[in-house]
Amino acid sequence: MTTLTKPIQKPITPMMVQWHACKKVAKDAILLFRMGDFYEAFHDDAALLAKELGLTLTKRQNIPMSGVPHHTCDTYVDKLVSKGYRVAIAEQTEDPRKAKGLVKREIVRIVTPGTVVDSNLLSEKSNNFFASVVQVGHIFGLSFLDLTTAEFKVIEFNDKRSLVNEIYRLRPAEFLVSETFKNQHSDLFDEIKITYNFLVNTHEDWRFDHQSALDLLTGHFAVHTLDGFGLKGMIAAVNASGALLCHLAENLCLHIDHIRQIKTYSTDDFMTLDRITQRNLELTESLQDGSRKNTLLEVLDKTCTPMGGRLIRHWIKQPLLSVEKIRERHDAIEVLYNATPTTIKLRDDLEHIRDLERLMTKISSNYAGARDIVTLRFSLEQIPAVKNATGLVSSPLLDYYSKKLENLEAITDVITSALIDEPPARLSDGGFIRDGYCAELDDIRKIRSNGKAWLAEYQSTLRKDTGIKTLKVGYTRVFGYYIDVSKGQAINMPDTFQRRQTLVNNERFISPELKEYENKVLSAEERISALENELFTNLRLEISKHATTIFAVAQAIANIDTLVSLATAARDHGYSRPNIDDSQNLSISDGRHPVIEASMLGKEFIPNNTMLDDNNNRLLIITGPNMAGKSTYIRQVALITIMAQMGSFIPAQSAHIGIVDKVFTRIGASDDLSRGQSTFMVEMTETANILNNATSRSLVILDEIGRGTSTYDGISLAWSVAEYLLSTENKTAKTLFATHYWELTELEGKFPGAVNYNIAVKECEDTIVFLRKIVKGSTDKSYGIHVACLAGLPDAVINRAKEILSHLENNPDRTKTFDHSETLKKIPAAAIKNNKEEIQLLLFEPEKRSGEKVTNALKKLDLNNMTPFQAMQKLQELQNKAQR
Repeated sequence: MTTLTKPIQKPITPMMVQWHACKKVAKDAILLFRMGDFYEAFHDDAALLAKELGLTLTKRQNIPMSGVPHHTCDTYVDKLVSKGYRVAIAEQTEDPRKAKGLVKREIVRIVTPGTVVDSNLLSEKSNNFFASVVQVGHIFGLSFLDLTTAEFKVIEFNDKRSLVNEIYRLRPAEFLVSETFKNQHSDLFDEIKITYNFLVNTHEDWRFDHQSALDLLTGHFAVHTLDGFGLKGMIAAVNASGALLCHLAENLCLHIDHIRQIKTYSTDDFMTLDRITQRNLELTESLQDGSRKNTLLEVLDKTCTPMGGRLIRHWIKQPLLSVEKIRERHDAIEVLYNATPTTIKLRDDLEHIRDLERLMTKISSNYAGARDIVTLRFSLEQIPAVKNATGLVSSPLLDYYSKKLENLEAITDVITSALIDEPPARLSDGGFIRDGYCAELDDIRKIRSNGKAWLAEYQSTLRKDTGIKTLKVGYTRVFGYYIDVSKGQAINMPDTFQRRQTLVNNERFISPELKEYENKVLSAEERISALENELFTNLRLEISKHATTIFAVAQAIANIDTLVSLATAARDHGYSRPNIDDSQNLSISDGRHPVIEASMLGKEFIPNNTMLDDNNNRLLIITGPNMAGKSTYIRQVALITIMAQMGSFIPAQSAHIGIVDKVFTRIGASDDLSRGQSTFMVEMTETANILNNATSRSLVILDEIGRGTSTYDGISLAWSVAEYLLSTENKTAKTLFATHYWELTELEGKFPGAVNYNIAVKECEDTIVFLRKIVKGSTDKSYGIHVACLAGLPDAVINRAKEILSHLENNPDRTKTFDHSETLKKIPAAAIKNNKEEIQLLLFEPEKRSGEKVTNALKKLDLNNMTPFQAMQKLQELQNKAQR
């Protein structure tokens, strides 16, 4: 009988017991475990770390391991987070020199895309939001937090579409939702995922419990009720906010003490720019590569501070609806525009101000180094200069923010007295506390640097006091410091001296003074380091007490910087102040496309006028060839409107703009294969969104409708959409409709408010010149072949196209319309067969076909597999051939 023996399992070491405890907390995050000067990863984490970062994978006691130096850890963490991983950091939480046994280690933070604080992954002029979404009944609650700036806001929506639009505007890097929410609304994240990447965390439903969220928030903000924050009755918003803070603190081990307020807001205060419109108009991200290049943001952003850069991005995506608030911004920009020297001075002062919000967050969260605090000091020292400069100009808005620039000299003085001007990069390098700040530290430093001088002076003093001229003060590694005298002189030593060592001819003593000095010297480095860190911690805590004030100053600086930026852009590009009111007019004189104009490098942009109102100019039908400028024109009207209501000056000679509540765009389309949607489906979905949500105060931009289907279907749909916008009560939006369907020009005579415009073109023999001017009236030519020639099609193709076009134009029956249903009744179904090749030959063959071939083609048609329009077209083609 064979006896099976179990393999001997090696006992797990105390170190790995500690690692397993930390890994249990880290869960699916990669655990970086601090061991001396390295962060080590073990088991599967080690293999993953080695693979993703190209590191060496080793083994110790048959355990896979891989590590990175502690001083370069942040770089590796950034790489992992950018790849979508969560990274848990386990630090030594006690001094190894004082630890009894194994040094304690705990996870101090878990880094994720939405929680990076001190990272190269952060864009200084963009927020990094972590969002939480909750549904209670039919209400959606959205809470979002930027840990780096302490911006914490909440909002509620009654419909999912508005929620998606706001999420797209904010572009959170990470989400927190319940398992039920994710299962019920997976399409929401699928839709957003098309545009950018993000991370989704799911928790059990009970973690979004209302009472738990309420208790956490009231406890965190130290209040009895959340009514003071405007959260009364906002159950979904409270649940989302409480769950988010709980997740950050408990699951990610993050500091949230610097989150000191939560704000509510409403999208009712801002112009609605849905996801499609933000994307199509390239407000802040380019369609081409997702960067800010060739966007409205790139043109307007002349900000000097990171806070201003983040704010102007929000202004662009949230144009105002309040005439009063818009005019306040225009007033401020106007006085800055007319005071060039002051604007230049302000920009110079603002250039020296760094990111006050993120610096304060790092300080409050204990991530800051000495350099961060010195940078804060240098930045705050510029505030008086900014305040003085804003005092040279006056407007209600500038005056308001100027008053917010409080005197922070007390803080800067404390920092100046505490820290040297150029501290080292790491606190462990030491030497960052300024001499004279702490007497104890000065003494210890003096001991360290002037040890020999003190010993010589002490030796001289002892010789004088004892009268022993041969007395010496020395040092050995074994016995330390000592006082050496001959045996004969030993009786003359003071009673307070203790014998330390006896030699053949000498006696060595230690005095209380020398003992104290010895202790100071031997522990000087250690004490200096500990004392510097203690002083730095106290300094950081002292600065944190002023966080609310500094955050308020940062917001004031952001607003001043943004206003200066818009004034600078207006002056650089020759913009003018628009007239904003509550009328229904949208009149622009010599308007220009801000982005295209800025990229033309000295070339002149051809301006155009626009006239829209709620009476005779409600829908402009714009025809003309491709490349002539139709798309540019309709986009520029939308961009000028957005600029005007965000408070900016505009690229036009003048403009009178009545408040527009929403801007919708239907521009181009591409197949959404990942969601099984064709070009035509995308086009129709976007059009449906416009028709369902537009109001009589909206601006609608339509660049072709119906191109994704048959010609007659397309014309019918385009006509019907235009007719709906012209005649439906409360839906008569101001509309710019660019189209190739010349049939739509007949709307002008049939519906009040429809007006025809076209892009002027000059014909020169066999070519054309685009004049880029919008003129009244419709075009009777598409110039498609001319555009194809300009695009570089082969001559053979161009010439053949001309032949076919001439044939079609000379055949009047090709454009004749008739009742196709009556025609189809005359054709026996059994005699109709579908043969597209034959039909194409019949259509494009320049010579007449014989009656026999026409009959054969007719026999091959299959009406059962054709739409009525297709059947009508094919039959008319055959009829035309038979009549030649």
